[in-house]
Amino acid sequence: MAVLITGGHGHIGSWAARYLVGEGEDVILFDTNPVVPDCLVPVADKMRFIQGSVMDFPRMTDIFQRYRGQIDGIIHTVGIMGELVLENPHANVQLNVAGTQNILEIARQFEIPKVVYTSTGAVYGEVSGTIAEDGAPVNPSDLYGATKASCEFLGRQYARSFGFDFRISRVYFCYGPGKLPSRFIRLYRLAFGALEGLSGLEMDRGADQELDFVFIEDAARGTAMVYQAADPPHQTYNIATGVPTAVGRIAELAQQQSPYDVTVRLGPGTLMKRCEALDITRARTELGFEPAYDVETGIRAYAAWMRAQGFNPNIS
Repeated sequence: MAVLITGGHGHIGSWAARYLVGEGEDVILFDTNPVVPDCLVPVADKMRFIQGSVMDFPRMTDIFQRYRGQIDGIIHTVGIMGELVLENPHANVQLNVAGTQNILEIARQFEIPKVVYTSTGAVYGEVSGTIAEDGAPVNPSDLYGATKASCEFLGRQYARSFGFDFRISRVYFCYGPGKLPSRFIRLYRLAFGALEGLSGLEMDRGADQELDFVFIEDAARGTAMVYQAADPPHQTYNIATGVPTAVGRIAELAQQQSPYDVTVRLGPGTLMKRCEALDITRARTELGFEPAYDVETGIRAYAAWMRAQGFNPNIS
């Protein structure tokens, strides 16, 4: 039996696939982008890829009909993140919410017993401190968080109404190989842009913003562990480090690891009202999850990946 990962060539999806293949799982990747990410190149022959969109319900129906009885779980990672939702709210809210409902409806129609949804700490909204899964109500403070919270509620009600297992992995500020800062939200460009040699890394505030930055391999492995857990006692798990780090400190570490002569200038203060970190006690005790990377080792690994991709001023 196989697990199908939506967004299988994306950031979390690809690393989750790599981990699950290493665990002996049969993996099917579903993505609009046919380009194999470099983390999957060594194991690409051990999984199947299907090109398609979660918004194309007839195509998904055809695929699940073709694989009827061969897929016993879905990990749904597709979504537009952060302020990028605001760039085209009609299309991006549709993708985040209607795309998720399409997956839930597929699970209903084809009796897929288990769906894992990748959510975010943004659903906690404007709270402070280190927040456990039940430590604050779901109360998102932006449109992105609202789409993720909506999908959590939809998934719970679909599972309750139609009798399948719906689980939630709440990740937080993932970074690392597979995602360039220049192609991501502004906060990531400021924090990690020195690794890519970006210019214009200046802002009048933000250095004191503390957030839980999670290396992508940890976020993906934790999400996969949510999927693999046998009868976990809870439905929702925070997957992060549990440790807050200031954006200014991240930018400083990125500058230290960068081969470029770049400067990052961040003024004091914060950028947003968000919890500083996610409490991962539940994932530790019930899943055995433990992050393998702190920010120092994570940024070193991120820098090494960029150098391997050719982001080095000494390479012509």
